Amino acid sequence: MRIWKFLTTIVLISLFPLLVFAQKVVSLSVGKDKNYYKIFITFDGKPHFKVFKDPKRDLITLKLDNTYRFNREYYSVRVVGERNLITIFVRNPQLSTAKAKVVRKYRTLVVLIPFKHRKFFKYTVVIDPGHGGRDSGATYFGVKEKEINFAVALKLYKLLKEDGRFKVYLTRKGDYFVSLTHRQKFTAQVGADLFISIHANANPYKPYKRGAEFYVLSEKGKYQKFVDLATHPSHALHFLDEDMVRDYAVRKKVLKTTLEFTQEEGEEFAKIARRYWCKYLERFIPCGGIYKRSFAVLKVPGVPTVLVELGYMSHRGELNLLTNSRYQWSIAKTLYRAILDYFNLKMRKN
Repeated sequence: MRIWKFLTTIVLISLFPLLVFAQKVVSLSVGKDKNYYKIFITFDGKPHFKVFKDPKRDLITLKLDNTYRFNREYYSVRVVGERNLITIFVRNPQLSTAKAKVVRKYRTLVVLIPFKHRKFFKYTVVIDPGHGGRDSGATYFGVKEKEINFAVALKLYKLLKEDGRFKVYLTRKGDYFVSLTHRQKFTAQVGADLFISIHANANPYKPYKRGAEFYVLSEKGKYQKFVDLATHPSHALHFLDEDMVRDYAVRKKVLKTTLEFTQEEGEEFAKIARRYWCKYLERFIPCGGIYKRSFAVLKVPGVPTVLVELGYMSHRGELNLLTNSRYQWSIAKTLYRAILDYFNLKMRKN
C-alpha cells in the first residue's frame, strides 16, 4: 500500500509543472494605434514565454509551456498556434518586426509591433530568371531558354522597380551561372515576401503541347527540406535566425510552420497569377494548370514561391510569341498585376 502511495506521489509531482503551467489560448484579437499594431493573446492561465524574432523572415515566435493548434488570418499578420509554439508572420511592410516586443498583462500577452517610417513601406520581391551561363536550359530553333527567361524577368523587374512600393531583386543580372542553392539562400538573405522563378517549357515528344503552367511546392519537397534543415543546423542558418536554429524544438516547429506557409501562400499566388493569365493572355498562350513539385527553388521556408513556365518552346507558334519583345512585356504586365493583387495593392495612375 505504501509503495502505491509513493508512486502516486511521484506521478503527481512529475505532473505538477504541467498542471500549473499548462496554457490554452482562449481568445485572440488585434488592434492598433498611431504607434503600434497590437496582437492580444489571452490564455486560461498565466503564460510563461520566450520570444524569438527573425526580421528578415518577418517572423515572431513565442515559445510557451503549452498551447493548442489554430490558424488566424488578418490583413497585417497571420498567427499560427500549435503545441508549445505560436508563430506570427508579419505581412504588412509598414510594421517593423525587428523592433517588436511582447509584454504580459495578467493572462494576456500583448505583441506590440511598431509602425515604420513611410519611406520603408516596401514589399520585397525576388525574380529568378531560370538557368544562365553554361546552363542554357532548353534550346529550340536556335533559341536558348535562358535568353527568354532573362528578357521577361528584366521587364518584370523594371515594372516593379518603377512602381516604388517594392524592393525588387534578380537572382542573376546577366548571362552567368547561378546554382539552385545560391538562389534559395539569396532569396532568404534579402528577406523576400515573394519569389517568382521564370522559365520556358519544352516537350520534344509532343511538339503540339501548349500552354503556361504554374508550379508550387509539393508535400514531398516540403518534407525533404524540413528533414534537411531540421537535422543540419548549419543549413538552417541560411533560412532562420541564429537563436531559432540553436533551440532544436523551436527550429523543428518553426521550419514546419514556415514551410507550410511557403506552400499555402505559393498556391495562393499561383491561383492569382493563373487567373490573370487566363484574363489577359489566354488568347495567345493557353493558361494551363497549377502543379506541385519538389523543385529546389521552391524550398525557401517562410517565402511564398512559384515557378512559372511561360509556354512551350517546342511549339513553334508559342516560341515566336516568347521571343517577341511586345509579348514579353504583356507577360511582365500580367505578372505585375498578379503581384499587386496578391499584396492587395491597386494599379498606380500614370
